[in-house]
Amino acid sequence: MARDNDPILQEDQDFGPAMRSLIGPRWERVWSDLDRLRHGDDPDAVHDIRVASRRLRAAMDVAAPCFPAEWYAPLHRTARDITSALGDVRDRDVILGALTAERKQAPSGDHPALDVLIAQVKAERTRARRSMREFLAILESSRVRAETRDRFGGPKTEPTR
Repeated sequence: MARDNDPILQEDQDFGPAMRSLIGPRWERVWSDLDRLRHGDDPDAVHDIRVASRRLRAAMDVAAPCFPAEWYAPLHRTARDITSALGDVRDRDVILGALTAERKQAPSGDHPALDVLIAQVKAERTRARRSMREFLAILESSRVRAETRDRFGGPKTEPTR
């Protein structure tokens, strides 16, 4: 199923160029969502990046035979690493949401135990966010964004910091 921002592929289009035109916008979506995450603490941004990176990975899985492994495999691995780096944060966001909702419904006698769990998960989330930010700092200091644009198309300008 095509997404709103996916290019329209032509029946007579060769597979490699078609996949390049599909992968480029998916990388751009990941970069856009990463920029959004860097400038705030929106839990939806983490979710959105994970969704975008999974869609990117799905396209890259299919397209692997079309591109030289010496540059494609590291970019493919980076897409997987992005999904993974945000996983612990997203998991904690989901758990916090569930525990908070449970606390609202729970009898007041259960609140102290739930408060302990919530505090523990918040601490885990803080550690996970620290690890995520370290990964993202390394990613941003690398040439990966420029390389994805060189390989798959996209804006050539550097992101604003």
